[in-house]
Amino acid sequence: MKNKKIFMGKIFVFICALINCQDIKVNDKLKEKNCFPMIWNQRVSKRSWIYLNQGETKIYRKNSDISDGDYLKMPKNNWDAIYTDAQTNQKFSTVNKTNASFKLVTLGYKAEDQKKTVGFDFMVLNKDKKNKPYVFRIINNSQKENPETSGALREVGFVFDNWPQYWPGEKKWTGGQHSFSDNYEVDKLNNLIVKFQFKLVYFNAPLNKKLIQKKWLGSYATCDLRFNEYDENGNVLNRYLIGVVFSNPFNADYNDNKDDAIFYGLGRAPSGEQQVLLLHGSKSGIKEINTISTKNVFETVDLDFKPLINRYLYLKKANVKNRYIITGLDIYSATRAADFTFEIQDIQVTGCK
Repeated sequence: MKNKKIFMGKIFVFICALINCQDIKVNDKLKEKNCFPMIWNQRVSKRSWIYLNQGETKIYRKNSDISDGDYLKMPKNNWDAIYTDAQTNQKFSTVNKTNASFKLVTLGYKAEDQKKTVGFDFMVLNKDKKNKPYVFRIINNSQKENPETSGALREVGFVFDNWPQYWPGEKKWTGGQHSFSDNYEVDKLNNLIVKFQFKLVYFNAPLNKKLIQKKWLGSYATCDLRFNEYDENGNVLNRYLIGVVFSNPFNADYNDNKDDAIFYGLGRAPSGEQQVLLLHGSKSGIKEINTISTKNVFETVDLDFKPLINRYLYLKKANVKNRYIITGLDIYSATRAADFTFEIQDIQVTGCK
């Protein structure tokens, strides 16, 4: 009997090694709290993304892959999701013409800068694996840029969108046809959890040390949540962005106060302008990953936006008819005259009521 228990214990350990028992415990906890996935491509296990050069506002088929898009069973938009490749002018779409589940995005680079010394790259490291989270390597290298443009902001990463729309004639809202599966309202959630596996692969300091403070040279990685306050007619009353810097190898701070938790911004702005606030992860109870992985292992980034929103943002008490609806989530690296490469997988966005 004792041997049988030992044998069963070994089987359990073996199974845990395969499927990660810690995740099972976390998932069970979330189920108990009435939690649910908020994005269509939870864990990013399906190929359903497009590449957007945000500076050019152009979509490219290169780096895009929507071959699994229809498997997600996303609802179709009011119009067909047909994309036009900026390079060839050819159109592409899924069979059902549904939207991609997220975007790979660059800002501050031209499309032809891919794989250049000063440039970006998106790499999928496990293309042959089905129904498992895809592993992405994201490269954002600007250290050796032209001294005349030194300090230009470059961003490379992921954008998960939601486009809430109110139709006065029909008196109804639409949304949930892009990355997010519904018009989720921030004030109606008890928890808003973002979790993913992250590995810092490489970073390099700016060459011009004298300009680091003056031009904010350096690099970091952040996870930003975007949401708007809408009135009963669908008009935007306020725009909000709150982010958590989860990798900051140069210990940058753009708030002129290294003693507080604020990395950048105020969390308030004049009416009509977006209220922006970036927080230091290390000062907000969230682990920062600031060293290169020598053992080639991923580390977990796990954050809950709801307590941060309650603490730092100046939200007016919503009118009964007003709604605070999520419009997006961004995970990306930002560089100014610096290099930054990371790997990421298993992106999960979970809400709890």
